[in-house]
Amino acid sequence: MSQALVPVFKALADATRLDIVRWLSRHGELSCARLSRRFPLSQPTLSHHFRKLLAAGVLTERKQGVHHFYRVNTRALRALGLNPLRL
Repeated sequence: MSQALVPVFKALADATRLDIVRWLSRHGELSCARLSRRFPLSQPTLSHHFRKLLAAGVLTERKQGVHHFYRVNTRALRALGLNPLRL
C-alpha cells in the first residue's frame, strides 16, 4: 500500500494540483473550460497538471466530443486512506 501512495503524494505535492483537487472535490465533475476560468493558467500548463493527476489516479476523465470533464477519483483516494474533502 505504501508504494501506491508515492505517485499520489508526488502529484499532490504541487500547490496548483492540490488546489485543483480541492476545487473538484467540492464542486464535483467540471469541464476543462470551467477549470481554466478558475485556474488562469495556459492551456499547456493546465493539461500538464491534469496529466499528472490522471497518471497518479487522483482524477478521472470523461470525454464528450471535444470536451474533457474531470472528477476526483474518491474511490481510489479512500482506498489509500485519504479523504478528498480533507486535502
